[in-house]
Amino acid sequence: MNGDEEFFDAVTEASQRAPGGLPVDTSKSNGIGEAGERPPQENGIQRHRTSLPAPMFTRSDFSVWGILKKCIGLELSKITMPIVFNEPLSFLQRITEYMEHIYLVHRASRQPQALERMQCVAAFAVSAVASQWERTGKPFNPLLGETYELIREDLGFRFISEQVSHHPPVSAFYSEGLCQDFLFHGSIYPKLKFWGKSVEAEPRGTITLELLSWC
Repeated sequence: MNGDEEFFDAVTEASQRAPGGLPVDTSKSNGIGEAGERPPQENGIQRHRTSLPAPMFTRSDFSVWGILKKCIGLELSKITMPIVFNEPLSFLQRITEYMEHIYLVHRASRQPQALERMQCVAAFAVSAVASQWERTGKPFNPLLGETYELIREDLGFRFISEQVSHHPPVSAFYSEGLCQDFLFHGSIYPKLKFWGKSVEAEPRGTITLELLSWC
């Protein structure tokens, strides 16, 4: 295999682990359990966790610049990073954040005018970046064939994603409305490069949104 094509994930040597961790809210007030989960609502829907189930390592003992200055000109997905810089999520889970504002798609499917539908779809397209503010963690690279499935009855959609290629890393996903009002599917192959004073992001792939009421 060509060295330029090697694909690395986080390293986990003990010497690179942070000795301390940030506290996690394990309060049981308001029905919250030890893992931050709430009991089912009256309609049977399980509330999602509100905190991490395990402490998050602190990043204060690591110099980000000391690591990144050795990686100038390289693609970020191929850089070996201490695991402390990873989020406790895989990239497949991260993709699901596209659905955070899915109410915009439901609203678009109900709009009688094409311009109003376009406005809702455009707002949905850019809404995914809202969760990136002050977010510096890197999601874990999924294994080839790894899948992630999410059903949100309260938001009216089901979602499944799969890692379909490892070299290069390609993630495919498919989502549909529980009321059969939309289909949302595509594949993503992001490329990120670090240039010392800036990060170059090149989103690759194809994403399609179909409003079934207007197809």
